[in-house]
Amino acid sequence: MPTLLFEEVLDENVEGDVPLSQSERKALLERLRRGDRAIEENRELKEQLRRAKEELRRYKACAPMLAASDRTAEAGSIPSSRAFYRRPQRSPNPRPTGGQPGHPGRARERPVPNAPPLTLSLEHCTECGTRLGEPFEVRRRTITDLPPPEPWIFEGEIPRYNCPGCRARVEPECPYPPNRQYGFLLTARVVHLRLLGLSAAKVADFLEEAHGVRLSTAAVLQLERWAAEALGDLYEVLKAEVRKAPVVGADETKFRIAGENGWMWVFTHLNAVVNRVAPSRGPDVVEEFLSGSRGTLVHDGWLPYEVITTAQHQLDLCHVNRWRERAEVLHRIEPRPLLKFVEAKRVGPGHPPTEFLEFADGVRWIVRNAIEWTDEHPDAPRSERMTFYRGVRWDMADHLRREWRDPDAARVAGELWKRRDMLFTFLIEPGVPWHNNGAETEIRQGVLYRKLSGGRRSWTGARVLERLLTIYRTCRKRELDFLSVVREAIAGNGYPAFGPPSAPARNLS
Repeated sequence: MPTLLFEEVLDENVEGDVPLSQSERKALLERLRRGDRAIEENRELKEQLRRAKEELRRYKACAPMLAASDRTAEAGSIPSSRAFYRRPQRSPNPRPTGGQPGHPGRARERPVPNAPPLTLSLEHCTECGTRLGEPFEVRRRTITDLPPPEPWIFEGEIPRYNCPGCRARVEPECPYPPNRQYGFLLTARVVHLRLLGLSAAKVADFLEEAHGVRLSTAAVLQLERWAAEALGDLYEVLKAEVRKAPVVGADETKFRIAGENGWMWVFTHLNAVVNRVAPSRGPDVVEEFLSGSRGTLVHDGWLPYEVITTAQHQLDLCHVNRWRERAEVLHRIEPRPLLKFVEAKRVGPGHPPTEFLEFADGVRWIVRNAIEWTDEHPDAPRSERMTFYRGVRWDMADHLRREWRDPDAARVAGELWKRRDMLFTFLIEPGVPWHNNGAETEIRQGVLYRKLSGGRRSWTGARVLERLLTIYRTCRKRELDFLSVVREAIAGNGYPAFGPPSAPARNLS
């Protein structure tokens, strides 16, 4: 029975077998009024729900939302911990933790003692007090500890001589500059603490509380700059090596300098990691490092990398899978990994996007097939690699050329078609990875530094950071002692671990 509005009830002369009193009529009319108000409120709530759903869809399609992924080290300058979709469930029978059967042991190596032993003895029994004789065996444990944190404070005595031959006054050259009051080891330690993310004030507090050395924040920054100037030649050498490397991974991230937007770039290869802080994300830095390169450049598809036409390019296939993941989120499908076959799982109401799933599964199958082939044939000859490469390229081109009506499928297909020449370079070039994990791991160091400090207050500080971070991460890659490298550099002994530098250093200012 349709609901009568309040005005209709007033105009209608309803006659029935049971007459209504005036009070009953008023009560009925009040109930009808409340029903009309409820109907209007219901309409408003439905309209608000519709608007909220539309706003949620637009929010899910925005760049920060789509950039979030729990499988990547960094996605669009958003922490990977911020995943806006449900994480996949763990397997009911996961592999046990710890070392697996057949794998070599990873136990901590037993350190070699370099201090006098701690000798213990016991004269009387702790139970009955009887005098004991000689022990029947001796147990040994290796203890690692730190020496007492006392600084070395010494005076340098510089004798002066009168030469009897030329009558000149001469003196031996002091290894410490005349305007430096702190030694090489202390300077190296300050630099190391700064690269670990401590602020200048915290470094000063640590040295005073742990070692009794009082430093101001200005002195900490001065020591950091001294080390950066001493390592300038080595930085230029490592920078020049990037252009000659056969395979280079590149990445970039935001980095604030003097309260303004800047960018930290990283270029990594087999033997080094080179950082560069620049005001631009354009092609200038790419040309500065890679102009004339004849190797292979692995990157995430950012357009400025394509200005290097002398090198081959390999698109990071993890980013390709990320494009597909973003579209899956829009279609209310739980994002799926690249190398593992997982059935599509809906996370919202509605019909499954059949055409988009066909496109996404096709791209993933072709890419996964290429990756698995390289893993199974690491030593395949070039002729065999070229044959498989042509087949994979043809399959991908045939898949992308189809007339996709789904907007997300058509968009991703267009992006891949423009970069089809850099999708499968790893198939024909041994040693070229299909991902850019090396560069993303290194750029993460800049991200962590940015989160802790917020950036640098001046471009001079940015130049200091790029040099020191470059040497630090390169020493980690080559398994060198960073403190020893810094000590030798500021002492004027060159870089014995790296070899003699040949390029001049640039002024930090």
